[in-house]
Amino acid sequence: MTGNDWIGSALHNSITCMGHSAAVLAAPFAQASRRLIATLQAGGQVLSCGNGGSSGDAQHLASELVNRFETTRRALPAIALSTDSSVVTAIANDACYEQIFARQIEALGRPGDCLVAFSTSGNSANVIAAARTAQQRGMWVLALTGKEGGQLAPLLRPVDIELRVPEQNTARIQEVHLVLIHALCSGVDASFVGDAPASVFHTGQVLRDWDALGEACTFRRPLVFTNGVFDVLHRGHVQYLAEARAEGACLVVGVNSDASVRRLGKGADRPVNSEEDRMAVLAGLQAVDFVTAFDDDTPLKLIQHLQPDVLIKGGDWPIERIVGADWVQAGGGRVLSIPFRHERSTTALLQKIRGSQP
Repeated sequence: MTGNDWIGSALHNSITCMGHSAAVLAAPFAQASRRLIATLQAGGQVLSCGNGGSSGDAQHLASELVNRFETTRRALPAIALSTDSSVVTAIANDACYEQIFARQIEALGRPGDCLVAFSTSGNSANVIAAARTAQQRGMWVLALTGKEGGQLAPLLRPVDIELRVPEQNTARIQEVHLVLIHALCSGVDASFVGDAPASVFHTGQVLRDWDALGEACTFRRPLVFTNGVFDVLHRGHVQYLAEARAEGACLVVGVNSDASVRRLGKGADRPVNSEEDRMAVLAGLQAVDFVTAFDDDTPLKLIQHLQPDVLIKGGDWPIERIVGADWVQAGGGRVLSIPFRHERSTTALLQKIRGSQP
């Protein structure tokens, strides 16, 4: 074959593979694009890994996110885990090569972050170990694979996404992976163009519409939920909410409405602050992503609507008494009772304030 024959054959095979892949990957790609953008918008980061040519793909993705693809926009957090030779060789020497990515994920990964794992065969031992560690860290995995998905595919959970190129040839798979990288980055550019640099200050959002709240939380998993009156915030609340947020990628706080508080029998003058004020103050806390209100005596309907991965209450609530605990556990979620580190209470604060009045 001549040079022209070789390139003609390669282009023909590549174009055929691209067309087939476009049809197969359209739906999962759309989901992956939305999910990646939502992760970055929520302040999450992208970690990427792969071997050989796939290592180059992992670096390519990280560089496009940190700098830009085709449009000038703010820098976004992404790290290719194959680039630090000192870290990689230290792990390979002291532990084993299989752990070179997993160990870095253990150090850098946070709940809600994304691991983009490249493996044309799906059988790379260090990529598989990376995916397992990412899942343990509360991250979600975007796997770019080929062939039959290998050993990686069966490890993926419903919350993870696989973009499997329907091809056996490694070169064709990598060519499609490159197109997928560019398509993902194009969507990111479009979503962040004109966006201001990330502020050092976090502001949560008040959303009364439960449907809108559920939509906003769709790709922010693991989702953590807690609830309460939060009439007069104190140090104990701040500590408890910060620890709750650390259990996932997004914290939703359900607040008893004014009518609900009055039915609780906390006192004729309670709540001291209206639900609007209580929600606004909570939304200003670093740990809180979303605040909503519920008018029932318990938040059970809200919990069932949001389907949180983690349900949390303060240390004065034993797990067996937490409303919605059985429902969350039945769905595979976790229920936690966080102990108070500071002895504070709204009732005690109000008594102190009243006692100081003339």
